[in-house]
Amino acid sequence: MNTKERGDIAVGEAINYFLKNGYEVSLPIGDKRHYDFLIEKEGKINRIQVKFAGIQKTKNQCRVGLRITGGNQSFHYAKKYPDDAFDFLFVYTERDEKYLLPWKEVTCRNEITIENKKYKMYNLK
Repeated sequence: MNTKERGDIAVGEAINYFLKNGYEVSLPIGDKRHYDFLIEKEGKINRIQVKFAGIQKTKNQCRVGLRITGGNQSFHYAKKYPDDAFDFLFVYTERDEKYLLPWKEVTCRNEITIENKKYKMYNLK
């Protein structure tokens, strides 16, 4: 599976999670926002960014990149998300685990090992 396909699976898992838990899910048109979709419950709206965390083979840990990437055959870029880019980071792992982290609680802005003990409280069991 390529990166886009993994991302699509993660978004599907996130939407499924929120719908099952009584949220309305709104998808923006286009791909120009820092968030993937909006959730709403009881009048409160939050912006959700979704990432897939693959297993890093050398350390057998799920890691997730926290960058905006893009480009073409001759140009590639990676930028960090701004502090106010979205409200929550939903991470779906290759081990079929789900995490929901408040973005303001994530201090690293490059890459994280989601299975780290400091993120354990955000695991959606």
